[in-house]
Amino acid sequence: MNTIVLLVDRGSAWSPEEWAEEVGGNRLGSAQITIERADGCWLSIVRDDEVLDDFDEIERLRLDELVTEPVAYLVEWKGDGLTELMLRSVPASTRAAIDNDHGLLVSVHRVAGEPLDSWVKASSLP
Repeated sequence: MNTIVLLVDRGSAWSPEEWAEEVGGNRLGSAQITIERADGCWLSIVRDDEVLDDFDEIERLRLDELVTEPVAYLVEWKGDGLTELMLRSVPASTRAAIDNDHGLLVSVHRVAGEPLDSWVKASSLP
């Protein structure tokens, strides 16, 4: 299982929750939506703005450069296909960032077209 924090500007017309519902996700309560496939791949999206409390001062400054008013989502998955599809679906006009909890905090658009294994556990991009 892998985990990232996806941060999307509050005023954005795109959200990972809406994307997941469009591709057949199931809502589990008010904060979580999941997608499961027959091949064992799955994706879980949980809105959790308390995650922002874990950002230190330097991370907050960097985040402020990327997303004006962030909404935080914990994204967990098994199998990369669904996560790659979700990240590629973020419109170019949407301010969104990824924190991989390994030191990488970047715009979604910097990594959306890259294989997950090239950045999901990296502390920086080449």
